[in-house]
Amino acid sequence: MTDGTNDAPEIVEPLDLPERPFTARNLADYSECPQKFLLSWFVPREETRRFLGGPATLHQAIRQALVECYRVGGPAMAPLQRVAEVFEDAWDGSACADSLEEERLHAQGMTMLREFHESHAEGGAQAVEVDLRMEIELGDHRFVAVADAIMREGDGGLNAVRWLSTRRPPSLGDMAESPGWGLLYACAREHFPGEDVSVTMYSLRRGSGHRVRFRDDDLEPLLRRLTRAADRIRVATEFPPVTGPHCRWCRARSRCPALK
Repeated sequence: MTDGTNDAPEIVEPLDLPERPFTARNLADYSECPQKFLLSWFVPREETRRFLGGPATLHQAIRQALVECYRVGGPAMAPLQRVAEVFEDAWDGSACADSLEEERLHAQGMTMLREFHESHAEGGAQAVEVDLRMEIELGDHRFVAVADAIMREGDGGLNAVRWLSTRRPPSLGDMAESPGWGLLYACAREHFPGEDVSVTMYSLRRGSGHRVRFRDDDLEPLLRRLTRAADRIRVATEFPPVTGPHCRWCRARSRCPALK
């Protein structure tokens, strides 16, 4: 017998997120702060620019310069002056903390480009594709990874390269344990069936990098971590903010309820 009131628990449906592929960065955002992940999916790009910070803006400008360099044949075909002009067009110092940081990062960018151009001016690997977006289906989800360039190496293999300008690039061990690098490898292997595929992290500051091939036994656990994280996101009903040092340069800072 009841008193006529409805005391059944309220059913909260998972958020209906847009159907688009996840990146490894999306899942890292969710792990760091669910609210950051959520807002990053909806905040327009023009709102995020001011929170990128100088180093991220520097990397975008360098990457654009190198992508355009390899689009026309690489350092052997593209004069350094032209590469520098692309960098200048893409460079936006307004994201820097002050004029001193702007001057310092701009100089570092020019140095990295010059040293890269000089060390690769004799030719070497040829770019098959640049700025290549590759998708893959894993479990019930789609994932996407982007290679800065796909190089045909001297050994005949295809190498998915990412250029990094960070001061602390990942070590070989870091790459081997990273779902992000595993995803790039899996996407490249599916995009180029039958090819001997590898992935490379090239540190522009150090002038060197690591080239990696993943064995299936090592790759499968990394990809499972991605699908499990995506499973959690798709059924999540709450996306609480988690504050910390990462908030300073959060792409969704302007809309975060914890920072208002």
